[in-house]
Amino acid sequence: MIAEQAGLHVADRAILERIAQREGLPVAQLAVFDEAMPGPIEAVITEWRTSVSHGLYLRRLIQAILSLEREDNVLVVGRGAAFILTDPGTLHVRVVAPMPCRTARLVQRQGIVRSQAQHLLRASDRARARFVRQSFDADIDAPYHYDLVLNTAELALDEAAEIIVLAARRKSEHRLAPPDAPQDFLSHVMRFRRRPRLPRVSEIVWRRCERRSSG
Repeated sequence: MIAEQAGLHVADRAILERIAQREGLPVAQLAVFDEAMPGPIEAVITEWRTSVSHGLYLRRLIQAILSLEREDNVLVVGRGAAFILTDPGTLHVRVVAPMPCRTARLVQRQGIVRSQAQHLLRASDRARARFVRQSFDADIDAPYHYDLVLNTAELALDEAAEIIVLAARRKSEHRLAPPDAPQDFLSHVMRFRRRPRLPRVSEIVWRRCERRSSG
């Protein structure tokens, strides 16, 4: 809905495909790292089979998402983008809903039983939270990482999409031009790798509020 209303290109699985193409590997072999942290044994096996570690995957992920930032008019789905894209014109959104609501939607969408839907959702939540925590040293549920947090149990999906599109158009007025020179682009990536958790403005404001309230 958002992409259709705003005329955006959706970057979801295409991000993984970019990384796979660059490494010359099938997408299936990189899927173990996609918004997930493999266990120690699985990580060793994956690196032995593909020569790709989580660290290498994360570097390629950052490069792929930053390259999308240069294209503009892109909606990036998940994959830690909120912790990678720091341009003030980029809108970061988290969409939430209570488990019963999410379960009912997944049952309807995939035609599975309720218990299976709950298992899939909880497993996905744990995997994504662990991926963000270990990759970016951040809590995926902390509200100050996002410009908007929308509860789609209270908002209809089309209403939520309208809010996001309007906010994105307003915020795009503050967009900065990405670096043109390859060395500047690489410098941006390496600077992020040295400091994987760049504080966003909202987080700085949050900390300031905490200091004031404690004082």
